[in-house]
Amino acid sequence: MPRITPSVLVLPAVAALVLSAGCTTSVSGAARADSEAATQGAVEWVDQICGSLLPYLKAAGSPPKPGEAPDAQTLVRNISGYLTETEESASSAIDGMTAAGPAPVAGGDEIVGRLRSTLETMQASLRDARSRIERVDINDRQALLREVPAAIESVERLANTPGPLSDLQSSPELAQAGQEAAGCRQIAREVGR
Repeated sequence: MPRITPSVLVLPAVAALVLSAGCTTSVSGAARADSEAATQGAVEWVDQICGSLLPYLKAAGSPPKPGEAPDAQTLVRNISGYLTETEESASSAIDGMTAAGPAPVAGGDEIVGRLRSTLETMQASLRDARSRIERVDINDRQALLREVPAAIESVERLANTPGPLSDLQSSPELAQAGQEAAGCRQIAREVGR
């Protein structure tokens, strides 16, 4: 059986966002108070975005270990449960990003829109993979060898697509906010383990 690795389903761009060193420079002057308020708003907003993604990343980063399943039925049940949990957490992430409201920084809404689209595509792939897994005849070894890899193939393809959160690096304010936001720092700890 193929081994599903955490990197297959984790959005690599999330890691890029929270592990990067956003370079910003403070310029002294009268606009500093307004800048700090805008920056605080950006930190709070990015924190909500990262916080909504954290359960998805935890679910996606904890795939079943096929070698640990004592039998085919357990393997199929574990993979199906994993796909269901990851799909549901992607849906929760989308809802959480919507609840964060409009971005306080120009371009932020477009970035979240692309991330939402990526998660929706991932949800469809997870649903398809789960459907294939749930239909497999666990008593037919050839069907298992054929269907289990086919079920995860569409999800694996997504691992090679560029992630939209890498766009946050083009906004120094959002990159800095990602470094300051507690939810993003927690993602860094989760992804960086």
